[in-house]
Amino acid sequence: MPFDAFLLDQLAREWNIRWRNMEVTSAWADKSRVILQGWNPADRKNIRVLIAFTPGFARIHETQHNYDLPRATHPLFVRFIPFTVDEVFTQSFDRILWLAVRWTDDWGQATPGYLVIELTGNVTNMIVINREHIILESLRHFQDKNRTRLVRPGQPYRLPEPLPHPCHTRQYRDLSPQVRQLLPISEAVVLDTLCRQYKTSSLSFYKLQRDQLTDLWVFPVPGFHFEPTITPDTVLDEIFWTKERERLRTGLQNQLVAYWQDRVRHLRRKLADAEIMAQEDSEAWKEQGNLWLAYQYRFRTRVETEVPALSDPSRTITLSLSEGKTPPEMAQECYHQYKRIKNRVIASNRLIQVLSKELDHAEDTLSRAKEAHPIDYYRKELKQLTLSQATKGNSNLPFRRFVSTGGFDIFVGRNRDENQELTMRIARPDDLWFHVKQTSGSHVVLRTGKNQANLEDLLDAAHLAAYYSPAKHSSTVAVDYTKRKFVRKKPHAEAAQVLYEREKTLYVTPDEDRLRRLGATRDKLLD
Repeated sequence: MPFDAFLLDQLAREWNIRWRNMEVTSAWADKSRVILQGWNPADRKNIRVLIAFTPGFARIHETQHNYDLPRATHPLFVRFIPFTVDEVFTQSFDRILWLAVRWTDDWGQATPGYLVIELTGNVTNMIVINREHIILESLRHFQDKNRTRLVRPGQPYRLPEPLPHPCHTRQYRDLSPQVRQLLPISEAVVLDTLCRQYKTSSLSFYKLQRDQLTDLWVFPVPGFHFEPTITPDTVLDEIFWTKERERLRTGLQNQLVAYWQDRVRHLRRKLADAEIMAQEDSEAWKEQGNLWLAYQYRFRTRVETEVPALSDPSRTITLSLSEGKTPPEMAQECYHQYKRIKNRVIASNRLIQVLSKELDHAEDTLSRAKEAHPIDYYRKELKQLTLSQATKGNSNLPFRRFVSTGGFDIFVGRNRDENQELTMRIARPDDLWFHVKQTSGSHVVLRTGKNQANLEDLLDAAHLAAYYSPAKHSSTVAVDYTKRKFVRKKPHAEAAQVLYEREKTLYVTPDEDRLRRLGATRDKLLD
C-alpha cells in the first residue's frame, strides 16, 4: 500500500480544507493506534482521525470503523486535548504531517503550537512542540543511534534525515518501495509526468485495481484499472480495514493451525509407540516359564542348557540360571514378566483405539482450520483451546473440576477443608449435592442452579462421587443426592461433616468409559 510522501502531501492539502477549525475533544489509543475525535463547526459533523503506527500499515486518515480502543491516558493527550486545528501541511518530502494547533493552558490562555505526526523511519511518533520548536511532549521518548536527534520534553525539535526526492534526483530507486512494486522500471516517462504534475500541484487521487489488489495513489499507474476519487479517506479506510482484518484473520488461523499440527504430530508419535508396545510377545515369556519348570531337573549339575521350544520343537531355547536363583524362581520371574507384558498389550490396544479417535478428530479439525473462516470462528476455537488447557492444568486450583454431559460444571472436593468450602460457601442453594451413602468420601456439587439436570448429568456426578470414595472398587455404589439447601453442618462435629434430608439415591456401577470421558481417569500403559 503506497502511503508515501506523494500521497501524504496531497492528503494534507485536502485535510487543510476539511480540518481547518476542527475541535479535537477526545482521544483513544493502544500501543499501535490512536483515534482523535473532532468536531467541525463549519459542516457540523464529527470527524474521527485514525493514526496507525504498525510497521507496513503506518498511515493517517479519517475512519468510520470502530476499533474499540481504550481511552487515551498518555500525558500528551491528557495535557493538550482539547485543541483546535488551524492548519494542516507538510514541510518536507517525507511522511511527516504538521498540524498547527491551539490549546488552553493551565491559566486559561490560548497557546499556539504544532502537533507533528511522524510516520517515517523505525520510530513513528506524535510530538507536540511550541512555536519556537521546543518539544513539550511526545508519545515516545528516544534518541537515535548517532545521538544527533533527541526526542524528549525541553529539547529542540529536529526533523529526521530527509529522504531523497525522486523529482530532484530523477532516480527511480528513490521512490518508496511500495510505489516501485506498482510502477514498472521501464516506465521512466511516468516518473517525468508524475514529477511535472507534482510541481504544478495538479495531482489527483486515483483508486487502483488489478485482480484482487486495490490501492490508492496520486497518479494512474500503468497496468491498473484506475478511476479518480474525491473521497480518498473513505477509500483508504476501507482498504486498510480490509487488509488489517485479513491480517488478523490470517494470524488467528495460523495460531489455530499450528496448535492442531502440533497436536496431530504428538498423537501420531503416541500412536506409533502404542502400536509398538501392542506387538510385544507375552506368550514367549509364558513358554519360557513352562520350560523352566519342565526342565528344572537338568540344573542339578549345570547352569545353562538348550531345550526345544514347546511351540516349535525344531527351534531351541537357551536357559541360563542366574546366580543364587532356582529354576522355580526363574519360572516365577518369567510368569511375572508375562503378566506385565500381557497387561501392557491390553492397555496398549485400548489406548490405540482412544488415540485413533483423537487423531481422526485432530486431523479433521486441522483440515477445517486450514479453510477460510470468519475471524469470530478462530477466536471461538482458540478460546475453547485456552479453556480446555486451563482445565487440564487445574491441579493447583481449588477442587477438582469436570463438565457433565449437559455442560454443567461439577466440583469435587479433594480433602476435608475443600469439602467444607465447597458445600458451605461455594455451592448455591439450588445446586445438587452428591455423597456416597453411609461412608466417607468427597463432596460433589453439580452446578445446575435453577436449571434442570437430565439423568446423564446426575450419573456423571454420581460416578465421580463413587470414584473419589473408598467404595470405588465396589460392584455397586449407592450415592445420595439432594439440593444444597437441604444440607447443613452437623452440630459440634468436625469440618465437612454434614446432615442432609430430602435425598434421593442412585445406584451406580463404576464405568471406566464414563470416568475417562469426564477426565477422571486416563489410559496408561501398565508397568
